[in-house]
Formats: sequence, C-alpha cells, structure tokens
Amino acid sequence: MMTGDWEWLRGPQPSSEVPERLCTPTASPELNLGVQIIGSNIVGNDVVEHAAQYMAEHARLELWIGRHQPALSFRHQFELGRAPSEALFVAYEAWIAFEAAYQTSGKKVHQVRDEREQLKTALGRATQTLIRARTE
Repeated sequence: MMTGDWEWLRGPQPSSEVPERLCTPTASPELNLGVQIIGSNIVGNDVVEHAAQYMAEHARLELWIGRHQPALSFRHQFELGRAPSEALFVAYEAWIAFEAAYQTSGKKVHQVRDEREQLKTALGRATQTLIRARTE
C-alpha cells in the first residue's frame, strides 16, 4: 500500500506499451520514429527537418535530465517522463495516418499533401512538448 510521499504514483502514468515497430533499431522509441520517418523516402526535406528537430529535442531533454544540478528527484524525473510519451503519441499517430494515406493514394505523394502538413504540425507539437518539459 502506498502512503505519504508515494501517493502520486497512483495517478495516470505514461504508457509502457510501445508499438513493436518503434522498438528497433535503437532502445529509444522516439529516435526510432525519427529514423523511420527520415529513412522512409516518402517524405520531403521539410518533414525530415521536423523529424530531426523532434529527435534533437528528445536528446536535449534526456541530457538535461541527466545533467540537472541539483539532481532531479525520482518524482520529478517520473513526471518529466510523461512529456516524451505524450510527444511520441502525437507524432506517431500522425506518421501512421500519413503512411496509410500514402498507401491508399497508390503511393502518390502529391495526393497526401494534407497528411504531410498534419505530420509536420504533429512533429512540431511533439517538439514543443519536449522543449516545455525542459524549460518549465
């Protein structure tokens, strides 16, 4: 039974269930999503730039947590862990929608402009979520 200072663990927690396709090639689902997007050959440089920014902000957050002085409490680290999960969900959902639209269109990139813009927007939102976690 949890009492006192550990009661906060009962609240909503980040999902530990990550789609299998985000489990490789690295141990980081966030980086794996970026690798999938960048390596897909179905997105333009505008999307690659957004995916790279998302990956960079994820790395910055991880570095910030690890180097924070004074060291962050377990509780603070746990709470910060929600940001990457939220960001990943937003970006991954948009990526899945883009891929599905691309397949449905007969692999015609020019027919999935709206989904491409939605993917860029989602990657931007995910990036901002990671930045806020580090700066708030």
